Amino acid sequence: MNSDSIDRSWRALPALRLPLSGFLEDRGQGADNLLATLVRRINGGNLAYLGVPADLVYRLACLCSRWSPDLQEFIAQVLEKSGNLDHFLTQPAALDHHPEMYGLLEASITAAEFAMNAEHDARSRKPLPSEVSELQQVCSATAFLFDLGKVYTEHAGQDLPRSARRQLTPHADLSRCWRGSWTTLARRNPILAAWLDQVACRRAGATAAVRAARALTHNAVRASWRSTSQLLPV
Repeated sequence: MNSDSIDRSWRALPALRLPLSGFLEDRGQGADNLLATLVRRINGGNLAYLGVPADLVYRLACLCSRWSPDLQEFIAQVLEKSGNLDHFLTQPAALDHHPEMYGLLEASITAAEFAMNAEHDARSRKPLPSEVSELQQVCSATAFLFDLGKVYTEHAGQDLPRSARRQLTPHADLSRCWRGSWTTLARRNPILAAWLDQVACRRAGATAAVRAARALTHNAVRASWRSTSQLLPV
């Protein structure tokens, strides 16, 4: 993603005006849960034919329970509106990590988990923290969507050279994936939309809180790239 706004027609709030808390609904307050519905479709509905491993479905469901309703709705809309949801759920992440089928989903889930708990080990079956701060939720959601733009690439590339760069950046097509959903979110919750914009892009004038959130997100993504895939080669 470049330094341009996600949507030029809608200006995000500047970093100095962003509060550190109080901009997310408590979990469980949302009337409609689009992301939980999507998980059910993957597990036993019209997306079950993709054969997503049950362990990944379980881990995604656990993440859903830690994200606020606004974040869940945004993530579900981004995934659906990308037009390539099946690719996100099934394609490899890269040639140099998580190269198996479903690898992109696994790496994305792992990054989101690390943003909530840097020592999380999915193999242990230990639950994610029951209390996750609002900024950690934003970082976790951004880490989850960080490489969604890969659904538009025909062939897997390499990510470890990206990791070596001083400034890690999301996949170039991330803004293409979430532009329309972000604009909708900006009308509903402009503070959350601005936080997502600040964390995901290289906008100048970042506050200490924004820099810390970016670092947390980037470290979680890098750690997911270095993690060992639990998927069996197909």
